[in-house]
Amino acid sequence: LVVNPLCAYALSRHPMPITAQILLFLLAAMAFPAEVAMIPSFLLLKNLGLLNTFAALVLPTAASGFMIFLLKGFFDSLPKEVFESAQMDGAGEWRMLARIALPLCKPVLGYMALLAFMGAYGSFMFAFLVAQKQEMWTLMVFIFQMQGYAPKAVMMAALTLAAVPTLFVFLAAQRTIMRGIILPSER
Repeated sequence: LVVNPLCAYALSRHPMPITAQILLFLLAAMAFPAEVAMIPSFLLLKNLGLLNTFAALVLPTAASGFMIFLLKGFFDSLPKEVFESAQMDGAGEWRMLARIALPLCKPVLGYMALLAFMGAYGSFMFAFLVAQKQEMWTLMVFIFQMQGYAPKAVMMAALTLAAVPTLFVFLAAQRTIMRGIILPSER
């Protein structure tokens, strides 16, 4: 929710001659499943000495080609006159981003927050690969390890309880997301 809007805003407001190639690269990267990038990501994190750290869990997913593409399309749809008016009033790029662009894209940011939370919270394979110390395990890795010794009823209860935070995040983001679907003319 930090890197993606900044990149998309820059690509939208200040197009470069290679903007189309950058977007094509982002889309091409989405063509491959995440499992293809796991081993190179693991080796990179190992070489940087980031295994078994929170950075290893966060940094590889800090930017998303899909989110940048989605936000760029949204920023492109905003009226240019609003930004021109803000520039005439003396607003810089950071102020226009913070006061105009980001408030208008709250529904998209709510959707991105929901997807980012679900991806990070439900991540099992990558978390299992880069966080091998027990104190760095995510909840899904704990549940996976628990299946070796816990009865099936306990496993089902654990999985049900593990779904509750996702429900709460969805309910928190629901109003913002629905406002973008139901009332798109508010922009």
